[in-house]
Amino acid sequence: MRHHEGDTMRHHVPLEMKTKRKTALIVAILTVILSIAVVFVIGLRVAPEKALLKIMADKVDLQIKNVRYTEVGDSGMKWEITADTARYLKKENLALFEKVTVRLVMKDGRTFVMNGDQGRLDTQSRDMEIDGNVGIVSGNGDRFATDRLRYLNAARRIETDRPVAMENRNVRISGVGMIFHLDESKLTLLSQIRASYGDTLRQGVPMW
Repeated sequence: MRHHEGDTMRHHVPLEMKTKRKTALIVAILTVILSIAVVFVIGLRVAPEKALLKIMADKVDLQIKNVRYTEVGDSGMKWEITADTARYLKKENLALFEKVTVRLVMKDGRTFVMNGDQGRLDTQSRDMEIDGNVGIVSGNGDRFATDRLRYLNAARRIETDRPVAMENRNVRISGVGMIFHLDESKLTLLSQIRASYGDTLRQGVPMW
């Protein structure tokens, strides 16, 4: 039986071609994957906090760690929310935060920083509740402490029905229940008001 050189080549060429094609295919797939990864990483680096709630609204349930979210409202007030974790519940239109800090920057530049153990944000109305070791610090140094508060976005008002204390360099005032209008910087304690100036403690002293 004869074996020609041409017959040998016909047996080996397809194997080499298959190997080359397979290698080329793997390289192409890896290139596509790397391209997608690079685009994804660049996107995150360019706008990590852009339209977080809009992204969250496309998901049924979503949990994110190390959250930072910024938004400027129609009134010109700027929101900045940071939290250890955020969980979005689509059906309830709620975002739930752990170890949350909310910084409100008013149109005129005044700032108010609220923080607490848990936060609950209505993603439609932007109303928010904060619970657990709640603190508020204003840009002029006033400090508030309570265990629960509500922020009403449309009215730009902070309120609580719990015991609350406010202090600055000159005075310490405590009471039960508080309403604070951010636009007017108008603060009202609702009941059991006590104020101390230095070593003096008085009852029934108005807030301002």
